[in-house]
Amino acid sequence: MTPTRVFVVAPTPMARAGLRSMLEAAEGVDVRVSGESGVPVDSLPGAPLPASEVVLLADEELLEETALALAEDGVQSLVLLTEDEGAASRLRALPLKGWGILSPDAPPEELGAAIAAAAQGLVVMPKAAAEQAIGEVTEVEELSEPPTAREGEVLGLLARGLSNKMIARELRISEHTVKFHISSLYAKLGVSNRAEAVSQGARHGLISL
Repeated sequence: MTPTRVFVVAPTPMARAGLRSMLEAAEGVDVRVSGESGVPVDSLPGAPLPASEVVLLADEELLEETALALAEDGVQSLVLLTEDEGAASRLRALPLKGWGILSPDAPPEELGAAIAAAAQGLVVMPKAAAEQAIGEVTEVEELSEPPTAREGEVLGLLARGLSNKMIARELRISEHTVKFHISSLYAKLGVSNRAEAVSQGARHGLISL
């Protein structure tokens, strides 16, 4: 499977080197750093970035400029490192394929998973930020039939952005079995696609994003 390509934007060489090391250390996801900069991506030669690129932004002050540099048709993704939970409302307004908010102190695995999820068009943010973005905390109905342990594993891998083939390899089962588990998950969660399954799984506390 093609690795997820990431372009790192951070204010200092040390910060960029640290993020590169974290991404290289992330287990369970194939994330490759394709480039880095301390300035908005629209200031770079060859901008805009390829549609497959995910921008990892570690400087919130560059958010507006970076957002303007991204494609206006919503084919690119962005992950922002910030402690400001209010940043979710700003990201929601941007023409992004997928996006995420993480704490600057997030571990490598969480960072890699968020980037992989954003690349798949998903939204990743802390629970508090999600509640603020929604505007209210809604009560979640209990599932009539909870997922099995194996279905829970499949859901967790879906959240990491893995394809059916990669899930099969990870769990050492056939792709046909993976499709069966995903179909069962959709029925139990009342959804029709991967993004909805991950979203509902998070709401029910089956996975953490």
